[in-house]
Amino acid sequence: MMMFIATVLSLIMLFATICIHYSGLKFISFGAKRYDTSSHFVALILLLCIALLHLLQIILYAFAFYLLLNFTDLGSFTSEFKPVLRDYIYFSGANYTTLGMSDFYPQGHFKIFAITEALAGFMMLTWSATFFYSTAGKFLNDET
Repeated sequence: MMMFIATVLSLIMLFATICIHYSGLKFISFGAKRYDTSSHFVALILLLCIALLHLLQIILYAFAFYLLLNFTDLGSFTSEFKPVLRDYIYFSGANYTTLGMSDFYPQGHFKIFAITEALAGFMMLTWSATFFYSTAGKFLNDET
């Protein structure tokens, strides 16, 4: 039963991540269309906005791990983990970027959340790269 609950919650997080990312890219795209595409700053602003969107999602996952650790018995982290903001964000960021390198690791059903976050991060990073290439490529090609 705990495995089922962890799986459903992780799929809800995946769906939320996709919705947030889609909405964020749509908002960024709308903003990019309003600016003169011959400006070099448009590409930089696009990248900054995309990076902030990813940071928002990393923080969302860090908050989810905080809630899960403090209010459920679905899992934990190894003893090197300290329940401070820094460790939640570090673990979530390493996981989201699919690096997976950390001094501590998830235990129990937290492994399901970690896998789902890595999958979501990989998908969102790839989506962002494609979005940036298609959006910025339009005006970067016009400059040559």
